[in-house]
Amino acid sequence: MLAYIYAAQGQIDQALEAISEAVQLSNQASGEHQEQLGQLLFNQGQLLQQANRFEQARQVYQQSIERYLTLMNTGEGKLWQAVLAQAQMLMEEHQYAEAGNLINNALVGFAETEHYHPQPSSASDTADLLLLLAQAHTAQQQPQQAINALEQASQALQQSSQPDNERLLSVLEHLANAYDDANQQTQSTPIREQALLLRQQYSEPSLASVMHLNELALRHQLNTNYQQADSLYQQALELLSELNKSESIEQALILGNLASLKLSQKDNAAALALFEQSLLLHDQLNLRPLEASQIASYTATLYYNQRHYAQAEPLFLKALALLDSTPSANEDSLLVALDNLTALYTAWGKPGKARPYSNRATTVKNKTK
Repeated sequence: MLAYIYAAQGQIDQALEAISEAVQLSNQASGEHQEQLGQLLFNQGQLLQQANRFEQARQVYQQSIERYLTLMNTGEGKLWQAVLAQAQMLMEEHQYAEAGNLINNALVGFAETEHYHPQPSSASDTADLLLLLAQAHTAQQQPQQAINALEQASQALQQSSQPDNERLLSVLEHLANAYDDANQQTQSTPIREQALLLRQQYSEPSLASVMHLNELALRHQLNTNYQQADSLYQQALELLSELNKSESIEQALILGNLASLKLSQKDNAAALALFEQSLLLHDQLNLRPLEASQIASYTATLYYNQRHYAQAEPLFLKALALLDSTPSANEDSLLVALDNLTALYTAWGKPGKARPYSNRATTVKNKTK
């Protein structure tokens, strides 16, 4: 099509002019050409989106939907793609309720039409609509509704005769997150395990796989399943090594999590070594100051508990400095950092050094009252 040739060459105005002419001609035609109008309107909506003419694009997508319904034809799935595109635009404009209403109406077969009530025949179209519906519910802090939509999407994909592992993986990972949002961790853990198995079987190694292992390890750690958590953290680190990402922020985060696991197991020597490795990477990367502050604080606390005050001091100071450098640091974290320094200098017999931090902590507390 001429419009797409222009678009591929970056000539978007000419592309829009060409597609507009094609729509007009199809509007004036009958029979087979009339049936092409829904497709042309859908294509026009895509080009308008590329040109950042979002309101026009939404109107054209709606015209495409109405044309397909009038013709009692889904256009080989283009009807659902038009609904999805329109809903995605509403999501981008933070009109989450409107996006949800649009999708729900499509899923029940467009109740407003008199004689034609189509529903998606393919599992992929059904899953895509339900996944976006779940995201709309999540944005409105409606985790249970999101769970219901994702469960339906998962069921549709798993019952399909045509496996779609990539789509199913996305749905499962969103479903696990939705259960976490609803504080139903006992439900999320087996779903994460299912997603992990699917990812290992059908996907190339990736950072997404690494972070999925990390999330699952955290779940087991919270449930005091320490052996399973340790194994999953180790798998995540091995995968980072395979991906040549052993000096990445992901490595720093997972080392910190593994260190916290060792701390829970009372293996302070292993925890200290891992915290120090994590902190070294954080220092080199300078990407996550809040997490780096927490790691510095944990490391310092281990030295403090051994009465190695000289080793603890620079780490507690680093933890505070990192918080002070970050506008998003909360007051609770700041108070912990100040109290740690006050306790350190008091135990060390240096009350003069403790006083400024104690006074600052008092000031912070007074501000929060």
